Amino acid sequence: MKEVANQIMGALRSAGGKGLLISEITTSLEIDLATATNAIHELIKEKQVMEKAEANESRYFLRGAMGEETEQGTLGDLNGCPCFHCLKISRCGVRQPDSPVACRNLEDWIVRSES
Repeated sequence: MKEVANQIMGALRSAGGKGLLISEITTSLEIDLATATNAIHELIKEKQVMEKAEANESRYFLRGAMGEETEQGTLGDLNGCPCFHCLKISRCGVRQPDSPVACRNLEDWIVRSES
C-alpha cells in the first residue's frame, strides 16, 4: 500500500495546484479504483492529501499545493461540514435535543473554516 501511496503523492506533486480526479489517478498510474481509493483515504488521514468536492467527483491535492490558480475553501462551500456525515442529522434542529446551536463538531468546523 505504501508504494501505491508514494505513486499517488508523486502524481499529485506533478499536477500541482490543479490537483487530480480519482479517474485521472487510476488511469495515469494504472491502478484499480479500490486500491487508489484506499491509499488516498490513508493519505487524507495522515493529512498529506486534501479533497475538494466538485460537481460529480472529488479532486485531490497535496496539502499546501493549492496555489493561486485554485480557490481556497471557504465557509461558503461547506466542504467538510460535519453535518453531512452526522448520525444525528435526522433529529437535529432548533429547540431539539440535538441542535446545530449546541453542536461542538459544527462549532469547531466553523472556527477552522474561518481561519
